[in-house]
Amino acid sequence: MARQVPLVPEPNRLLKVWRRVLERRLRTRLRAKVALEIHDNTHTMLTFQRQRAMWRLRLHHMFLVAPDDVVQALASFVRKGDPDASVLLDKFIERNRVYIRRLSPAQMRKRIRLEPVGQHHDLERIYVRLNERYFEGRIDAAITYGPAPRVKGPRKSIKMGSYSADSKVIRIHPALDQPVVPRYFVEWIVFHEMLHHVYRTRKGDDGRRCIHPPELMAHEKQFHDYARALAWERENLDLLLRARVTPA
Repeated sequence: MARQVPLVPEPNRLLKVWRRVLERRLRTRLRAKVALEIHDNTHTMLTFQRQRAMWRLRLHHMFLVAPDDVVQALASFVRKGDPDASVLLDKFIERNRVYIRRLSPAQMRKRIRLEPVGQHHDLERIYVRLNERYFEGRIDAAITYGPAPRVKGPRKSIKMGSYSADSKVIRIHPALDQPVVPRYFVEWIVFHEMLHHVYRTRKGDDGRRCIHPPELMAHEKQFHDYARALAWERENLDLLLRARVTPA
């Protein structure tokens, strides 16, 4: 006897259906056109930008089946940077970390182009010496000059360094690779990012992420040229903001 076997939708087809559903849910709450891209990143769960009358969002696939309160928080965060919505989104991501594909730091580094040697400052040499002097060589990280973000008009702020706990990579802004930027100042920025390897981001009493816990800030003052580096930053921040660097 012949029996009809029910057709099971292909995974890619299901993904497109769920994506369209989520687009409609967000479009209703944002009251604007929405272009949605779903990804399987291991670090950044959501990014967005406004392009005229349209919102473009890139979301981790965990958001495809997000409950209504999370979708509403996502819309509030995108539209107006609502801090309460940010806390709710952080909690949702934390609960669903099982869906984040895990890669080892070594695997992640293979995807990153490391360029620690600049025209004026060798970050690798600075990192090695600081590691020996302050951490007995225990810091296991990589360092590189990061790409300069694209900005329109005069730069109003600058993120001089960052540390990724997932890949264990320190990135330093290329604006610091200038002859007028003293070595001790670059060392201070690198030292600060190395401290992020020791003192990890944690949740504060208010449920929000605490990036710079008190222990980190206290430890940072042990840097041998802390006061001088701080003074140089106050006096020369405009110099760094005006630096011309090639964008990513």
